[in-house]
Amino acid sequence: MFSPNLQGSLKRMIGRNLDGEERYADPIVLPLAIVSLLSAAQKTSVRTDSSASHGMADEMASDGKILTKTQVAVDDLVDVAGGTFRVKGTHPRYTVFGIFDHYEVVLELVDQ
Repeated sequence: MFSPNLQGSLKRMIGRNLDGEERYADPIVLPLAIVSLLSAAQKTSVRTDSSASHGMADEMASDGKILTKTQVAVDDLVDVAGGTFRVKGTHPRYTVFGIFDHYEVVLELVDQ
């Protein structure tokens, strides 16, 4: 059985404005448990120049996974552990008796 041990905040996406920017509702308390929050530098290719140096750059990528009993949707924002993360996917988890227990939520760090 899942038992949340932390609190974060959830901002649900409510639509887009005329410029196409996301609009979010006021934050609500989100009881959760962190499975993983990973930050790592990944190599990314940069535009090659005339010398064909095949330049590379480091790009910070952060992913995470949390558990919560609150249903969240893709593109909602979760504030937890000092970072703001966008929901990239969610999957319900059930007990061995087939009863809903919690949601597993996959997150991606938002550049701010």
